[in-house]
Amino acid sequence: MFFGLGGLAIGIAAGLMLGAAGGAVGSALAESSAIPNAVEKCAAVDTTGVDVMDKGKSLNLRTTGEESEGADFLTVGCVLTELNAPDSLTTRLGSTRALDGTQTGEWAGFTASWTYHPDNGLNIIVETANK
Repeated sequence: MFFGLGGLAIGIAAGLMLGAAGGAVGSALAESSAIPNAVEKCAAVDTTGVDVMDKGKSLNLRTTGEESEGADFLTVGCVLTELNAPDSLTTRLGSTRALDGTQTGEWAGFTASWTYHPDNGLNIIVETANK
């Protein structure tokens, strides 16, 4: 009887651990697909200035500058909106000057760093929290 109960307890514990691991994997998969899904929803796949990197865990967004090609602000705004970037972050992006250097921000599941220069435009790198 003790062996049966011990086996049952071990089986339940193993099942719970595997279920938790499966949930973590599912969560990581959902998080790693957020960036590619946002880019696709905004019709920005194969758009100059929109580069999905690190198997969907990071993203480089570049706008057009005086001396470089990139995505338009509507496309960049769409992708950030799909990633649930807060209004405070998009406002900070819009007010960044060349003299400000690299700026950073974060929101649920993501971090971002960006620079701006009139010659190169706005350059934003978005990364998922699980790199």
